[in-house]
Amino acid sequence: MEDNEFWRDIPPIDLTGRRCRAVTEHGTVIEGRLEYALSRVTQFPDEPVQEQLSFADVLQPVILNLNGDHVGNRLCTGYRSLEEVG
Repeated sequence: MEDNEFWRDIPPIDLTGRRCRAVTEHGTVIEGRLEYALSRVTQFPDEPVQEQLSFADVLQPVILNLNGDHVGNRLCTGYRSLEEVG
């Protein structure tokens, strides 16, 4: 499975609900719909914001984006690929 990086420059909120397949560094395949979460390091509005996407019932997120990073989304450590399916 090859990572086509379709997800790299799309705002994380717009990836919510897309059906994807990820492969971990250990070869485990996870398939499902992406779920969005937003969190702040503190409660102050000018503090860093972290957006993340994960699969239901999987604790480790698959995509992270800090502060609307212009470089784009990052595949989280522990994953080697992510692709959209059907």
